[in-house]
Amino acid sequence: DIAEVDGRFFIYIPFIPAPWSALTEPSIFVIHADAMEGPWSEPIDLGIRGAIDPGHVVAEDGSRYLFTNGIRRIALSDDGLSTIGELEHVYDGWHYPDAWITEAYALEGPKLLRKDDWFYLISAVGGTAGPPTGHMVIAARSRSVHGPWENSPHNPVTRTTDAAQAWWSRGHATIVHGPAGDDWWMLSHGYENGYRTL
Repeated sequence: DIAEVDGRFFIYIPFIPAPWSALTEPSIFVIHADAMEGPWSEPIDLGIRGAIDPGHVVAEDGSRYLFTNGIRRIALSDDGLSTIGELEHVYDGWHYPDAWITEAYALEGPKLLRKDDWFYLISAVGGTAGPPTGHMVIAARSRSVHGPWENSPHNPVTRTTDAAQAWWSRGHATIVHGPAGDDWWMLSHGYENGYRTL
């Protein structure tokens, strides 16, 4: 996740262990810079283990948090370069019908934004590597980053409903302002039917 806080830029990065790594489980790092163009700092290990998909948010009181898969949350220091406390479970997600063909429930990919008096939590369920109809985007909102989270009555926000569709496994969305300034767009991952390797 990329965040700008008080004119400073932060990228929160999940790292999956590789044969050349000394890490033995998923970990989250941060890099920071005074400008998006850099130069960027060396990666800082936040000490968060067993978690992926960091999503940064500034709370209503100005404090900072990272949300991760699960959907779990951990407090950040004011400078965003270290954590305070431990991961805590804060949201159970929206549950799709049992008859839907998915890989696994796999609540993941939290991305947060604040609009007016609401915090929006956009996440994914259904698994990323399974059948094309598995992955989907869900939304919830709250007046506070501390919850309670209210699921959207329109969930899932997007989903591949049939293997004949052009785009498969749509999930892990981020909501951004559009070019008009008052319009909103959703960027998500997925792949074109027949091109899973890409």
